[in-house]
Amino acid sequence: MKWYEAISKIDRRIIYLFLTIFVILPFFVPFKLRQNIMPQTQQLFDFVESIPPHDKVVMISFDYTPQTMPECHPMAIALLKHCFARNIPVLGLSFDIQAPGLAVEALTTVVEELNHKASTHDDSLFYGKDYVYLGWKSGFTAAVLDMGESIAGVFPRDYFGHPVDSLPLMQKTRNYKDVAIAIVLSASAYPEYWVLYPQSRYGVKIGAGLTAVMAPKYYPFLQTGQFSGMMSGMKGAAEYEHLIVEKGYAEKLGRAETGMNSQSIVHLLIIIIIILGNIGFFFTRKDQKQS
Repeated sequence: MKWYEAISKIDRRIIYLFLTIFVILPFFVPFKLRQNIMPQTQQLFDFVESIPPHDKVVMISFDYTPQTMPECHPMAIALLKHCFARNIPVLGLSFDIQAPGLAVEALTTVVEELNHKASTHDDSLFYGKDYVYLGWKSGFTAAVLDMGESIAGVFPRDYFGHPVDSLPLMQKTRNYKDVAIAIVLSASAYPEYWVLYPQSRYGVKIGAGLTAVMAPKYYPFLQTGQFSGMMSGMKGAAEYEHLIVEKGYAEKLGRAETGMNSQSIVHLLIIIIIILGNIGFFFTRKDQKQS
């Protein structure tokens, strides 16, 4: 059998085996690929970077679900690392009933990692002082509007049952006047309604972290300035990870970068297989014509 006949008749099981290996490989052999930072990711990073330490809070609305966790969870972790590294307090909440467990996991993961590296008491993060998670609330429209008057009025107790007024961070975070930006991590229409209600009435700055399939819908919000930045899909999360590592806020890249590396090398493998298949096809057809 000639070489071009051989490459055009590769057993599909061999192809699947190579695809499996290339999907798994980046999780065991970490490596970096160059990231081209999209403008909307850079815009969100720059906005958070411009917030003075120990000033207003960054409000993060955790509204993603287990189905969209691979894209949105790395966004949450990268964003939390950025805020905590710059001593910016974080106020978390959720309007999707499936989100609280994921929000607590993200907060716990980042806080434990940073506290493990802390050398002094002042370097450590404390619940109630540096971050608060309010939990889930039904009645989205009424809730986001009422928070413009009083956050404690909408969330009298946090996720863990503490009276909100008893927490030091909440004693200086009364309403949207004390919020630098609200960043919505979601795979649904929540960011649109944050613009429609809190921003239009109270002028709240809005950022977003969206799944790749949802992101194109929201580019007009960036162009009109209604969004102050946006992360788009796993690539957006990987870009944000790259930015915080580049700035020195984190030591290594996270899950999104690993996932993007896996996707990239699998796409490269598929392109190579297609090229080889076409080479085999054209040489085989040439032989058939000559004979």
